[in-house]
Amino acid sequence: MSEQSFFRNALSNFTHEVASGGSIRHLTDLGYTVKEISEQLSYPTPVSRIRRQVWERLIETEVVLADEPGSNTRVKADYVREYDEYGRASFRRVEKPTTGQSAIHWKDLEINCREKERIRNILEKKIAENGETHSYAACEFGILLKREPEHFQELLKALDNSQREYVEGLPWEAKKVYHRLNPRMFKILLQLSAEGFWKGECYFLKTEERLHLG
Repeated sequence: MSEQSFFRNALSNFTHEVASGGSIRHLTDLGYTVKEISEQLSYPTPVSRIRRQVWERLIETEVVLADEPGSNTRVKADYVREYDEYGRASFRRVEKPTTGQSAIHWKDLEINCREKERIRNILEKKIAENGETHSYAACEFGILLKREPEHFQELLKALDNSQREYVEGLPWEAKKVYHRLNPRMFKILLQLSAEGFWKGECYFLKTEERLHLG
């Protein structure tokens, strides 16, 4: 990269961080969708950049895990501002592995049901026992989007506008990831399950239970 290109890139990163970076992280923490964040920002920011930073924030705050819960492979990320010899600022993502956590040996439970209320009752009970921050569900939206885009669009039609906006707005990786069972994802998966679009695993870290819903 030429010095001029490096300067433009560093300046762009700095400008974005000052104008939008903090707001994007804050609005993500409040549960805003990518579309809602884009509408809130006063500084014009490409949607692709918002999506990327929202995803990074969800990973950083462990709302989304890239690896199976309890696998002891999670990392935390910090963003470090650095200056070169010309005083130009840039931001570098530094990943830090978490320590002091043991891998969980799951107790596997098979739940063969398609009744919305029964699934709701089971998951509500497990979330209450473990707490929201210790409850996760496996999501394969990125795999489906890549392999079966038409089926992915059908799946979206089963959701209400806000739910669809959330799922569609995130840059899901083309692999299984794990989303915290917060109220929004709980309702999304409950609706998809009732419509026959989702079955999979839910993880509850405190009780060390892995539910296979089918």
